[in-house]
Amino acid sequence: MSEGMKQRLPFVLLAVFTVVVQGLSLMEFVPWPVALLIGAGWAAVIGVVARGISRRPVLSAWVEDGLVALGCVTMALFAFGGAVGLLMLGTALDSSSVTGETMVTMFLPSIPIAIAANVPTELVIIPVLLVLGWRPGTRRLLFVAAAALYFVHRIWTYLVFAPDRLDFAAAEQSTAVLSLAEKNQFAAALHVDDPRWIMNLLIFAVLLGSAFFSRVREVVHLTSSDRPPAIFARIQGKRERSAAFKLHRFID
Repeated sequence: MSEGMKQRLPFVLLAVFTVVVQGLSLMEFVPWPVALLIGAGWAAVIGVVARGISRRPVLSAWVEDGLVALGCVTMALFAFGGAVGLLMLGTALDSSSVTGETMVTMFLPSIPIAIAANVPTELVIIPVLLVLGWRPGTRRLLFVAAAALYFVHRIWTYLVFAPDRLDFAAAEQSTAVLSLAEKNQFAAALHVDDPRWIMNLLIFAVLLGSAFFSRVREVVHLTSSDRPPAIFARIQGKRERSAAFKLHRFID
């Protein structure tokens, strides 16, 4: 692979990730050509911003480590919060007196939480990390792995999971006790056996692992390693001037 292609590859990955994920996200609201166009526009914007940041090593290091930390937070919310939520909903369905109203009421608060965590992850965190972290080493491999897992996760969500849950959220809130058939319908709509929380946990683990390869620490180390010679030179100069001054006073 040529050097030019290597430099363009992270931007290609950013574009593919953003266009596909945002296209699937927006197709519920606008025609698919418009959705893809919006996704392409955002990919261009975030690519330009990421490129500008990458040209400033210190700023790039802080932004990169900051996005890793934020990504760990969002994926921890998905992994552990999602698993607990599924357990609660599954347990509620085992109750003999649960109603449709209760199930809807339990589920609805998870929608804004999921949106709040998803939006920064798919719009900023993953795309920008692909660019800022594109240098040889373990961290680049971890970023690519996290991006690939999250890419599959979002496609799976938008094609299979989101429509059922959105339909469930809009379902009529009934105060009647659910029958066995209705419970089965709710369980299917809620995907209470959904294994995506395991993928969320994997992405969290990958991002957490990447945090141990801090870019800020690397930049600080490189910067500090360049300073000692100059510092030592100044100290040596001060010592020489002090010795010359003492010698001059002794002669006088």
